[in-house]
Amino acid sequence: MIRIAAGAAHRDVTPDFPVPLGGYGQRTTASEGVHDPVAVTALCLGDDSPVIIITADLIAIPRPVTAAIAERLTTHEWFDPARLVVTATHSHSAPVAHDPSGRSEATARFMHMLVTGAVEAAVEAHADRRDALVLSRTGDARIGFNRWRPDDEAMVDTRIPVVTVIDDATRDVVAVLFGAGCHPTTFGWDNMLVSADYPGVAKRRVQEALPGAVAMFVNTTEGDVVPLTSARRDALDPRGYTGVDPAHAETIGQILADEVVRTVSGAVSDPGSPDGKLALVSMEVQVATNNAGLDEDAARARLDESAAVLRARLGEDFADRVPMAHLWAASSAAVVEADMGEDDMRDTMIACCHFLGLTARLARGANPAPVRAPMQAMVLDRAHILFLPGEVLVGVGHLWSELIGRADSFTVGLANTHLRYLPLASHFAEEGADRRYETVTAGVAPGEVDRLVSLGAEALLADA
Repeated sequence: MIRIAAGAAHRDVTPDFPVPLGGYGQRTTASEGVHDPVAVTALCLGDDSPVIIITADLIAIPRPVTAAIAERLTTHEWFDPARLVVTATHSHSAPVAHDPSGRSEATARFMHMLVTGAVEAAVEAHADRRDALVLSRTGDARIGFNRWRPDDEAMVDTRIPVVTVIDDATRDVVAVLFGAGCHPTTFGWDNMLVSADYPGVAKRRVQEALPGAVAMFVNTTEGDVVPLTSARRDALDPRGYTGVDPAHAETIGQILADEVVRTVSGAVSDPGSPDGKLALVSMEVQVATNNAGLDEDAARARLDESAAVLRARLGEDFADRVPMAHLWAASSAAVVEADMGEDDMRDTMIACCHFLGLTARLARGANPAPVRAPMQAMVLDRAHILFLPGEVLVGVGHLWSELIGRADSFTVGLANTHLRYLPLASHFAEEGADRRYETVTAGVAPGEVDRLVSLGAEALLADA
């Protein structure tokens, strides 16, 4: 337990206009309505230089969104950008938050709503601070399975981090920050309604059980885990991510909420001794991108091989007929229409991955330069948390726990920017890695995630 000033707030940022939805390349049109609201929430911890944790119902946090939030908050003298953490829940039915091309007016409009909502929530959370107790506990709930190894229960982290903020005077629950490691994909790519997916259900159920509390969700090791309600299909197979059944989101969200409320109740009844800590270490590390080792000739050869596969599946004129933005949808449609077997499906979708990535790379005319990877390591009461800028695989969480040497150590992904999937070197070395979605579409080179995790552990343990 720690005694500290704390406050929380939230804003509804549900668009009332059609907007592109993130998470599935099969979608080529804008949303057609709203199934349930999407929100942004903020938690403020501390006095003179508080930590601000912001979570949003989004597929990911683009770097420009984090930068815009930080820029707007710099007008407040209490704000320190090094003490800001911005994360996404990873809902695959939430609006896209940033369009690099600048062509989508709807996305630009939503990004303005989102940034405004995040800033307002952070400012209100700061103003709402009161003397509080902050308690970290760990629950346990199985809500997903590993899509690469669906029968291996050890390849899912069932731990549920739960941080409860209690008003020291009234003993009311002010906020609950909780997480789980599972893709929010209970709604398939044929869903065209805005939704926060199961995290939205879980948050609503927690708030119903704890009136007046602000519920916040972060995603932990979700990179290779999908909901229990999912079809047992590979990550590449578009037939595994179809169907619109709101009951699936309700089922997963309720399982999670029940465990969170149970864990909160235990923490409130037994807060423990005031021996916890609040510490945050922020850094930015240069990392090599995936496939950076390919020279131009090798990259062009792989691109040619991929084009040949796509010509066989989509037609000789596919490159002229199919816009790049719709290539994933066209490849998926070919898989579905032909009811392809496993090998043909994988050949087609891997070829699509390579064609998209290598076309963009060769257009730049040079090997990819290193990219900046923001990361943060935090102690919050007793929980040791590593925030990483992408989709974290279960093995990454295992490595973090091993290095920290504590059961209450968690990795939270989709923080501050998005470098796609973040596999370990061991994932790249596995048999079949060259045909696995999470390694083929990884954002960084083999070994770089291992290095980030080690740097985070060293920094946090040194600070402790």
